[in-house]
Amino acid sequence: MKNWTKILTLIACLSLLFSLVAVAADDGRYVKVTAYEVNIRSGASTEDPVIGRADYGESYAVLSTKNGWYQVSLGRDQVGWIHSSLVNEGSRFQSSNPTIEVVEAKADPLNVRGGNSTSYDIITTIAPGTTYPLLQTSGDWVQIRLPDERTGWVAKWLVDVREAKQKDSAQAEQRKATVLADTLNVRADGSLEANVLGTLTQGEIVAVQAQDGDWTEIDFHGAKGFVASEFLRLPDQPAPQAKAESPSDAQVDAPTLTLQEPTNIRSGPGTNFALLRTGAKGTKFPITGQSGNWFEIALEGGKAAWVAGWLTKVNGSLDGVAVKSHSLDNELRGKTIVLDAGHGGFDVGAVGPVTGVFEKDITLSLTRILYNKLLATGANVVLTRPDDQFVSLRDRVVIAEQQQADVFVSLHYNTHPDPKVSGTMTFYYDEDGEDHELANIVQEELVKAVGLPDMGTRFGDYAVLRDNPQTAILIETAFLSNPQEEMLCKDSGTQEKAAEAVFQGLVRYFEQENKQDGNP
Repeated sequence: MKNWTKILTLIACLSLLFSLVAVAADDGRYVKVTAYEVNIRSGASTEDPVIGRADYGESYAVLSTKNGWYQVSLGRDQVGWIHSSLVNEGSRFQSSNPTIEVVEAKADPLNVRGGNSTSYDIITTIAPGTTYPLLQTSGDWVQIRLPDERTGWVAKWLVDVREAKQKDSAQAEQRKATVLADTLNVRADGSLEANVLGTLTQGEIVAVQAQDGDWTEIDFHGAKGFVASEFLRLPDQPAPQAKAESPSDAQVDAPTLTLQEPTNIRSGPGTNFALLRTGAKGTKFPITGQSGNWFEIALEGGKAAWVAGWLTKVNGSLDGVAVKSHSLDNELRGKTIVLDAGHGGFDVGAVGPVTGVFEKDITLSLTRILYNKLLATGANVVLTRPDDQFVSLRDRVVIAEQQQADVFVSLHYNTHPDPKVSGTMTFYYDEDGEDHELANIVQEELVKAVGLPDMGTRFGDYAVLRDNPQTAILIETAFLSNPQEEMLCKDSGTQEKAAEAVFQGLVRYFEQENKQDGNP
């Protein structure tokens, strides 16, 4: 009898515990998946192994966030990571097959870049005739979902945007393949003797019609074409294993690297470049070049490829290794940047004399555009206020401290009793510190991009600067009290220019810092 009493008591306790957990989950944060066949990974990186799949409409409780990734609960004490571009925060519910926005290229070929500006490297090209799910919009750029677990950005004015059924779009996308060869011949038939119709380049995306052994039929500019299957990779196929190149006489004294864990090997120095191979833990490769935090390596036959430097151990000196292509993915990756949209909630800030626009609203708009630009580089971007809420000055500083921010950027619009006063200025607190250097760089970029009078960099005795132990600046983009500048402040094109200027300023600053620290 006593045993039954213990069992019933245990069941009651477990029921109460599960009820409490359910309530806690219902009251917490959730993300809803906005694409089909989304990979769930063991860590916050595309280099981490896939441990599961998520489907459109599924929702997961959020445990934490990191570098643009959500850590979610998978049940039974399991956790995983999903990239933020493939989910939206919201309530916990399922959806069937809703209509979504897709884009189709108007230009042939259309460049797809690693971020939302022409400053980013081209990662592939797309052509008319194929639609890609639209993930988000930032100014004049839209982010699309590509095959092979990649995302990219295209100029909004060079695509048509329309609605389509998400599942149909996703299933069609899964039959697209990525070209692995540097140059791949497209033939009229599945034979080496067949006529060559044209060529494809590494990273290009092609629509697969059928596969027959060693040859794959593809859509080539609206016509039938055939390519060797070994040089294509479908999203649902594993990447081939990499083999290290045997060192040549010239490479005997060259530095090498050893993979510290299973690692993706890509066509360029960034996670948005095509996945070519995977490398097993312990595999060694000669280092033939470097770009930021990425290393160029030699594969079988001397083929060049790239791996993330933070996943390797370098053997030997890098002094003689050539610096190859520059990528924005390198300078900002892993940096923690806190963006502080000025004012918020009942604190409306300056008020435009013509339209009555509140400063708190346009600082938030500007911050969101800048947030998207920075997030695409792999930076860890933190907002002091993601929406219209009041945050005290002290709490803004605390966020920078807790996050151990590499930089803190407070965004504002100015006001003055004289409506004719016009211009841009940037404030710092430490005259001889990094604050002043960062302010000078950002101010230069802002004046060049926005085109308003240069009011210079100035000492600012503001709490978010004075009490902030992190490198911090405060930007007054324009004068909201000036009627002409008020209209500019509200203009989305001007906000895009201002955000791009701050973005470029941060790239320049970190590029300078990385060189001083001796990073490649």
